[in-house]
Amino acid sequence: MTTRRFALATGCCLALAAVSLLGAHEPVYDAWAWLVWGRELAALELDTSSGPSWKPLTVALTAVLSLAGDAAPDLWLLFVRTAWLLALVLAAWLAYRLAGGVQHRPRLAAGAFAAVSLLLLADSFTAWPRQGAAGMSEPLLVALVLGAVAAGVQGRSRTALALAGLAALVRPEVWPLLAAYGLWRWRAEPRLRVPIAALAFAVPALWLGPDLLASGGTSAGARALQGGGAPLHEFFEVFGRVAAVPLLAAWPLALFAVACARGPEHDRALPAIAAGAAGWIAIVALMAAAGFPGLPRFMAPAVAVVCVLAGVGLARLLVLVRPGDARRPALAALVVVLLVTLTQLPGRAAELAQGLSTTARIARSHDRLRELAREVGRGPLLRCGALSTSDVLVRTALAWELRVGLSEVVSFGRPSAKSGAFVVGPQADARLRAAMPGRAALLGARGEWRIYSIGCPPAAAAATPVSSGRARSAGVSGARR
Repeated sequence: MTTRRFALATGCCLALAAVSLLGAHEPVYDAWAWLVWGRELAALELDTSSGPSWKPLTVALTAVLSLAGDAAPDLWLLFVRTAWLLALVLAAWLAYRLAGGVQHRPRLAAGAFAAVSLLLLADSFTAWPRQGAAGMSEPLLVALVLGAVAAGVQGRSRTALALAGLAALVRPEVWPLLAAYGLWRWRAEPRLRVPIAALAFAVPALWLGPDLLASGGTSAGARALQGGGAPLHEFFEVFGRVAAVPLLAAWPLALFAVACARGPEHDRALPAIAAGAAGWIAIVALMAAAGFPGLPRFMAPAVAVVCVLAGVGLARLLVLVRPGDARRPALAALVVVLLVTLTQLPGRAAELAQGLSTTARIARSHDRLRELAREVGRGPLLRCGALSTSDVLVRTALAWELRVGLSEVVSFGRPSAKSGAFVVGPQADARLRAAMPGRAALLGARGEWRIYSIGCPPAAAAATPVSSGRARSAGVSGARR
């Protein structure tokens, strides 16, 4: 893809992402945390003692966006949604490019299948469209990985290293693959040894350094360690999850593409690309066995590569099917692929619509919470210490809204004996919702949200200001939402 075409594609994706912001939109728990950390980093007041796992690239980006003030959340969503759309373009272009050597129409079919398969990824934990619409990091990661693969295919090793290095600042699964690519280019291109050495130093330093300085340890990184079930069970569960993420026909088509790879340079790249995807999935499985969550979205970059290879496989299969040809096995295989794909499309399209609908519904609910928080006021909410909320996934959004650290907003699940302000939302236990009115003063209500006060002076007579020492509270990773 030429620089001019890539710029044009990026501009179109940016325009579509901007239009999408006209509807209801809301960042997820992790994205709000990155926005809070970015604001703190820009002010040199970073505190990572509470919140999700640390991701250097997302916090660096939100630190820049924080200069836009209250517009930072919208700008973050614009950025991630643009990356989500651009990933579709990159998948289509890669499939078209790697299917070289066949006619134009099969190559177009390759690109279309890759883009559609990526668009309709299935994730039973967090819907793929919601990941893009709500500002999660995986769509950005997929765009960076596909961009790195595209640059490598074009022989742009420096660009491939840069993009892979950025990807390595989003997910640790990139590290072994980046190391392997870096060692290969170290030997093949001595001129790249300085940037490779710089990456080898910068990646671990940016993962460990800020977290260590901000919290006195690697607390934000340690929260990613979940402690799951039996290692062997967790290991194999990853493979069961990843198998269901792309369209079912993508797997045999991808294998067919690799099996047919021979001769031309673009064909020789297919086994290496496939090995990278397989390696990524294996790394996630090993990490799951070690106690980290092996969620489908953590394998999204590998699955995106599978979608690309599937597009190439479809092009190869279409070439084998010719009018009047006696190669009936190829025709039968094509018919099976089309039938399986057409059978899955309605359900996947419904999941796409549902993911977008869920994002809009949550956004409207959280809009009501923010309106209520503004109505009650920052003073009453924080007068008696940390604000408590029954809905843990709004902690970070409230911290952003109230301009406090993540440790200043905590969660609770039962009527508390301590004083302060308490937000009770739709995720609260029914017994908690019933108990609060009898023991707390209602500060305000809007829709499904209520804010109560327990034992807190109602006016300026309050003796306890907002804690400047930032009382520590246990964070949640948000990894299994």
